[in-house]
Amino acid sequence: FFNFNHFIYSLIYKFKNSAAISALVICLGLFAGNAHAAALTDEQKAEVKTVIKEYLKENPGIVMETLELYRNQQEQKMTADAEEIIKQNIDKLTAKELPSVGNQNGDVTVIEFFDYNCGYCKRALEDIQKVLESDKNVRFVFKELPILGPTSEVAARWAEAAHRQGKYFEYHSAVMHNTVPISDESLLEIGKKLGLDTEKLKKDAESEDVKQSVSDSRNLAMQMQIQGTPGFIINGKLFRGYLGPDGLVKAIAEARAGKKE
Repeated sequence: FFNFNHFIYSLIYKFKNSAAISALVICLGLFAGNAHAAALTDEQKAEVKTVIKEYLKENPGIVMETLELYRNQQEQKMTADAEEIIKQNIDKLTAKELPSVGNQNGDVTVIEFFDYNCGYCKRALEDIQKVLESDKNVRFVFKELPILGPTSEVAARWAEAAHRQGKYFEYHSAVMHNTVPISDESLLEIGKKLGLDTEKLKKDAESEDVKQSVSDSRNLAMQMQIQGTPGFIINGKLFRGYLGPDGLVKAIAEARAGKKE
């Protein structure tokens, strides 16, 4: 049986600094579960514990470094898994009949998952409106992701109902800019101001078809692990969180440049 204590020390020495995480993880794994660890005497096990304890004392930042590494690895995996789901569902995410604005044949498509009670989504709308003024070759698709309470669900259904009368973006913008609490009454009032058939609007908002549409959108977002709003998909690439005006423009430019390569 080889000197396990020496083996640990050699690993720590070999993988010191940024790679010390790897050594420590290997040591812990060997000690915790493999055949060598099972063969150790109580005295040898105590030596291993001492080595690891002393190493952590001398390098207290390694625990946080390890956690950060793990978090980054998990985020990378989540993003890779999400982008695979995006590929599989790209037709559902970009279909012509979806609520959208801009150039329907644009070279870049931006899909936003949002919630009407989300403050950052309201700011994102302002950024989108600015892009629409300056970029005539981009299309924005809107996907409901009501996760911030019952009124988010209600607003999502009324907006989908407005889409059935051809005024989604106008209604969407009005709800986002509205300073009155979301309710059936306030949503109905917005419909009146936009000249919509309010009876049809109300009926459609309560229809099973609209409820299913909102549910499908939310379920797709959950599959892609978009758990907060806003979330953007730009030419198949996922961006979680608010991008800001410059970030949005940059992401569109990068997507456009990537298509030319």
